[in-house]
Amino acid sequence: MRVDNITPMMARTLMGALPKVLDSFGKMQTAATEAAAAAAHPNGPQAVSQAGPATSVQMLVTLAAADPAVEQRRRVMKQAERGVDALEKLHTELLTGTAPVERLREIAEWSANFELTDDPQLAQLMSDIDLRVRVELAKYDIQA
Repeated sequence: MRVDNITPMMARTLMGALPKVLDSFGKMQTAATEAAAAAAHPNGPQAVSQAGPATSVQMLVTLAAADPAVEQRRRVMKQAERGVDALEKLHTELLTGTAPVERLREIAEWSANFELTDDPQLAQLMSDIDLRVRVELAKYDIQA
């Protein structure tokens, strides 16, 4: 099942709740299976195995939000945001004086940990940010 047309705020809330839901999902599924096995069915034990676990909204939201492609895209976007933020801080610090060594180390580390993704748009964005980071580092003769 896929959930469409949700607001960005709702998506962040759901992604933030995912670790809690995954923990409770395993407990909930185990409890549902044990309850079904303990219940008396007129057709015998075969009916219990055919009934399957009970579904809930929580479980459906977890399954919809656990898309690996979405998780990878979110991780890459977070990395891109970190790179842009470091560049903005460097720019602000350069306007007020000289660049601190810590900021240069931060953007050098970002460039060293840079990874491409399969998504062509994200790959282009990340390449552009990495190029800008490398230009800033080259101004100070720093290799990334």
